[in-house]
Amino acid sequence: MLRITNEEKVAFWFVTPFVAGFALFYLLPTLYAFVISVLDYNSFKSLTDVHFAGLSNYIAVLKDPIALSSFGRSFVFMICYVPGVIITALLLSMLFNATFHLRTLARTLIMLPYVTNVVAIAIVFSILLNPYDGVVNKLLVAVGVEHPPLWLGGIHTSLPTIAGVEVWHSLAFPTIVYLAALQGVPKDLYESAELDGAGRFKKFMSVTLPLISPTTFFLVITNIIGSFQNYAIIRNLTNGGPGTSSRVISLNIYEEAFAYNKYSFASAQAILLFAIILVITIIQWRGQKKWVHY
Repeated sequence: MLRITNEEKVAFWFVTPFVAGFALFYLLPTLYAFVISVLDYNSFKSLTDVHFAGLSNYIAVLKDPIALSSFGRSFVFMICYVPGVIITALLLSMLFNATFHLRTLARTLIMLPYVTNVVAIAIVFSILLNPYDGVVNKLLVAVGVEHPPLWLGGIHTSLPTIAGVEVWHSLAFPTIVYLAALQGVPKDLYESAELDGAGRFKKFMSVTLPLISPTTFFLVITNIIGSFQNYAIIRNLTNGGPGTSSRVISLNIYEEAFAYNKYSFASAQAILLFAIILVITIIQWRGQKKWVHY
């Protein structure tokens, strides 16, 4: 007979709240979205009138140019956002790992954007990046730039600009994680590299990067997933505009579901997004053996 120890009982009670919360707020909504996606629930009507539609909603998504372009813009946002936040966080963590005056204050200030409300961030950056009266463009004109970018008001610049704002907003967590990883690198490895004649760049490439590669792997995966969850910042900065230049898939799903009442159509897009993220994660997980050193 299987006997459960007291430690296992304690562990069970500690894990139970997380499992219950995950099942209630993540697993069940995902299953419900999948069920809705194979029904014809694309208008206000009684649930008794809803019928099985098979893959028709998924086929409709693949034939909808707005949905497909929204998926494409989400990938563009990801390509702009993920390298930006990873590289900037690594550079900042290396700076914070060094000794300088007011280092503690600087480490504290990096947390301010992370805890700031998204709406407040959107208001401030909308003012700063105003293409006509904004502070940024006025400074650019003052230093001799004749035609400064339109930033949030440009068809080609709105999405990269939003990605840049989101990099600033989300920078604290990866910086802190990288800082912890850098502080865990044994100093004797740097000393051995110096004895072999390695300079700063060589030590960074041969010692630092390999030893923090598990942290980089973790941050790349989490930030790729987070880059697709960009509804709030885009809604408050541009609401998908100008035109549809920043209408990403998260915003498109919301609009289809709650503005046009196409619940099944929106759910099909959400499930496809889930599948895309899952495939990207699996590819990364299998490819980590080539560059992640444990």
